[in-house]
Amino acid sequence: MEYKKIINDNYTIHFINTNRFKTVSIVIFLTKEFNKDDIPYGKLLIQNLLYTSKKYNTKDKMAGVVEDLYGTKVSIFYGMTGQCNSYAMSLDLLNPKYIDKKYLKKCIKYFEEVLFNPNIADNHFNDDYFEMLKEDAISSVKAVKDNPMTYGGIKYAKLMYKGTPGEYSLFPEVEDLENIDSYKLYEYYKTLFDGSYKVDIAILGDVDTSIIDELKPILKQIKGNNKKLRFTIEHKYSNKLIEKVDSLPFNQSRLYIGYRLLNMNFHELNHVLRVYNTILGTMNDSILFNIVREKNSLCYSIGSYYSRYNPSLTIYAGINKKNYEKTVELIKKCVESMSDKKAVERLFDSAKKTINTFINNYYDDLSAQIDTYYNREFETIEDIETLRENVNNVTIDEVINLNNKISLSTIYLLKGDN
Repeated sequence: MEYKKIINDNYTIHFINTNRFKTVSIVIFLTKEFNKDDIPYGKLLIQNLLYTSKKYNTKDKMAGVVEDLYGTKVSIFYGMTGQCNSYAMSLDLLNPKYIDKKYLKKCIKYFEEVLFNPNIADNHFNDDYFEMLKEDAISSVKAVKDNPMTYGGIKYAKLMYKGTPGEYSLFPEVEDLENIDSYKLYEYYKTLFDGSYKVDIAILGDVDTSIIDELKPILKQIKGNNKKLRFTIEHKYSNKLIEKVDSLPFNQSRLYIGYRLLNMNFHELNHVLRVYNTILGTMNDSILFNIVREKNSLCYSIGSYYSRYNPSLTIYAGINKKNYEKTVELIKKCVESMSDKKAVERLFDSAKKTINTFINNYYDDLSAQIDTYYNREFETIEDIETLRENVNNVTIDEVINLNNKISLSTIYLLKGDN
C-alpha cells in the first residue's frame, strides 16, 4: 500500500494505492463544527440529490445510468462524529483497467451530475419530488417510536450527553422537517461547497495519481477550508446520577446504563479500554452475557460499547420490565467484577484473540481504510499494526485498574407496558 497526502487551499487529497480490491472508491468528506440546525436538512438533502438530477430527472433515468455504468454506485451519508457534522459523498466503481478509460470519465461525470447539477429550477428543488421525499422523511421519523432499540437509544443519549452534540440524534423533530421548503433546502445545499466545510477527498484503489486529473471537473467546483477541527468533546458533566423510566406500548423493555470515563490517557482509552470492553460485553463469552443472560435469564440480549470522542461506556439490554431492578444490580456487579483478577484472567486471552480477528478484517474493509486516513485529520489515529501491537501489550493489571477511571452516570429504562 502507498499513501500520499496532497494539500490544496480548498481541499486535502488522501491517495491510497492498493491492489487488494478490484474496485476504486472516491470519497468527498465535508466536515464542520456541529450545528443542530443542520440535522433536519441532512436527510432531506441526501434524498433529493440521489433521487433525481437535472439531467436524469426521473427515478428511472437515475437507475438507467447506474445500469449502463456496470453498477457504479454514488452514495451520500450525513452523520455526526463527536463535535462535528459531516457528509461523505462516495463514488464506487470497477477498476477502469478492466474496462476502458471512457468508463472512468463517464463515472466521474455521473458523480459530478449528482453533486453539482441537482433537480432544481428557479432556486428551488423540484417540488413534486421534494414534497414526496419530505413526507417519507417525516414518516420515518414518526416510525422511530415503533422501534424500541432505536428510540431507547435516542432517549438515553439525551440524558447521558446533555449539553453536548451527543444529545442529538440523526432523527430530527417532525416540526423542523415541516418547516423546510424546497427553497430553504436549495439555500442550504449551496453552502456545501462555498467554503463552509473542511474538505477531504480520499481515493483508494489500484490506480495512479493521474486519476486526480480526471477529477478536475469536480475539484474546480469545490471551495473548502483547512480549519483545524477535533472530534473529541470536552465537557464538564454533572457528577449526579441520572435515573429515568419512560413507558411505551412495547412487549420488550430497553435498558441503558452509562458510565463516564475519567481522565484516561491515550493508552487507556485506545488499548486498555478495548480489551476491557471486549471482556465485559462484546465477545461471545463476555461477563455480561454469561452472568446476566445465561446464568440468571434476565435479558433477551445484552452487550456494551464505548465512545472515544464523547468518553463513555454504555451497557444495553433487552429485558422484561419486571426484571428492571434485579438486572441493574447484576450489571453493576458485573462491572465491579472487572476489578477481580481471576474473573478478568479467565477471558483475557480470548479477548485479545477476538480483537486480533477484528483487526485482521481491516485489510479487507475498504471503508475502514479510508476512514482511518480521514479521521487522522481530526484525531491521533495509529496505523493498524501499531494498534495491534499496543493492544497485545495490554496487561491484566491495566484492565482491572481501569475500574478506577469509570463512574456510573445514567440509568435509563424504556419500559414496555404490553
